[in-house]
Amino acid sequence: MVREENSGGSKYLKADLLDVIEILEEGVALMLFTTEEWEERVLPIRIDVSASFSIKKALGLVSFHRPLTHDLLVELINRLDVTVEKVTIDAMIDGVYLATIFVKDNRTSETFQLDARPSDATAIAVRLGAPIYVADHLIAYTEPLERYRELRARYGFSFEKGI
Repeated sequence: MVREENSGGSKYLKADLLDVIEILEEGVALMLFTTEEWEERVLPIRIDVSASFSIKKALGLVSFHRPLTHDLLVELINRLDVTVEKVTIDAMIDGVYLATIFVKDNRTSETFQLDARPSDATAIAVRLGAPIYVADHLIAYTEPLERYRELRARYGFSFEKGI
C-alpha cells in the first residue's frame, strides 16, 4: 500500500491505469483506475475519445503519423528541463473530476502544481512514467470491476494490464 499526503491533508493511494475503453456510439471513453486497496473495484472516469487515443498512443497501442498535443507537451517539458514528479486525481465536484500535475524545475528546484483534467494528466504521466495517485475518498465513486469486464467484452481490445 502506497499512501501519500498532499498539502491539503488528503490521503492518496498509488493507482494503476487498468484500461481505457471507447464507447464510440456514445462518443465517450472511460479510463479505469484501480488500487491495491480497492480489490475488485475500479474508478471509472469519462473522457473524450480523442484523449483515449492519446493515452493509447502513449501505451504503444495505436500510432499516428504526426505528434499529438500531449506529445508536444512532453517535448516542451523535456526541453524546459522540468520533471513531472507525479499526478493526482483529487476530487469530483459537480460531476467533474479534478487532477493536479506536480512539476519540478530542475534548474531551480522550484516545484509547482498545474490544475488539469484527469485525461490530460494521465496522458502526460503515461508518456513520462510519472506515478498516478488517487484521493482515497474517491472510493465512494468506484464500481465493481465485473461491470467493466462485460463492457470490455462488448467493445473490444484492452492493453496488457487490462481486464
